[in-house]
Amino acid sequence: MKLRISDRVDPEEWDALVCAAAGPIFHSSGWAAYTAAAVPHAIPRFFTLDDASGQVSAVALGFEEHSPHRLTAPLSGRLSLEALPAVLNGGEGVGGQFLNLLEDYARRSGQVELTIGSFASAGGAEVLGRLGFELRRRLEFELSLEVSEEGLWEGMEYKRRKNIKKAVRLGVDIRDLPADEGTSELRRLQHESGQRILGRGGPDVTHHSRSACDPIVLLVASGLGRIVGARLGGKYVSASLFTCFNGLVYHTLSGHDATALESQAPTLVVWETIKQYRAEGAKRFNFGGCSSDSADPSSPEHGVYVYKKGFGADTIATASGCKVLRPQTYRLAHFLKRALRR
Repeated sequence: MKLRISDRVDPEEWDALVCAAAGPIFHSSGWAAYTAAAVPHAIPRFFTLDDASGQVSAVALGFEEHSPHRLTAPLSGRLSLEALPAVLNGGEGVGGQFLNLLEDYARRSGQVELTIGSFASAGGAEVLGRLGFELRRRLEFELSLEVSEEGLWEGMEYKRRKNIKKAVRLGVDIRDLPADEGTSELRRLQHESGQRILGRGGPDVTHHSRSACDPIVLLVASGLGRIVGARLGGKYVSASLFTCFNGLVYHTLSGHDATALESQAPTLVVWETIKQYRAEGAKRFNFGGCSSDSADPSSPEHGVYVYKKGFGADTIATASGCKVLRPQTYRLAHFLKRALRR
């Protein structure tokens, strides 16, 4: 097996390989452009695994990052993938061989960490655990769109259907938004959601960017993204970003104000978007995920688990992995970061 690394690819040829491997958007050329715009210090790397005959066995999109701070930059190299490698052929062992070669490359190029994400990636725990990665177990929720609209409706729990009917009764209006207007509304509503999360002691999830052009605009303009908004009382109260690639829809970002939560506007956004993508020929709808602990009623994320599962989605167990490749450098970098924050 041979690992090939490229800084640039022909978008159509690369995306055709990803599709042939049933890979998600997180390995696509469009996602590479989006992430490079969203994280200016992230450099896309396109990885291809060739077999002995020179045929492509697997592909993956990764990003090399260093801290933007000049003092910690030499100590902070990280290679990250947002999803497990996408395998075209070669059997179950190909993914493990790919990850081994990625680790060799990361060590040779001086990276401090190697992280493998689990977005739209079933499984992962076994191979990552066997290779010595520290695991973060997650659950994702996915719905097949290859059933009738009536079947999708009946597959939802009663409360979800009741909330959709409530939003319709209150006059919530659902519509697709142009890239610029939609991005502006989504960011505004994300800020409102972020303030509520901070107010109850949660993390800061507010969007921070120095880019003149919001990367969401690029994603929507590429045709991979769609912003769907919910309007009530003359203003947008909820907005979500959905991506669609290779037949898989992924609920990527969302923001809501207090009125949206009371009127169940976000639930109607999801339902109308499911119907729209199904009519356009999409095969699967992924609601995103949460930690595996969320299935426990005592978990602070249990409400997220109940909400997403309530659409009738299948629960998919997956896992992200992290491996520190240079422990001493890693510890020094974290010491400097703490010192700089003081």
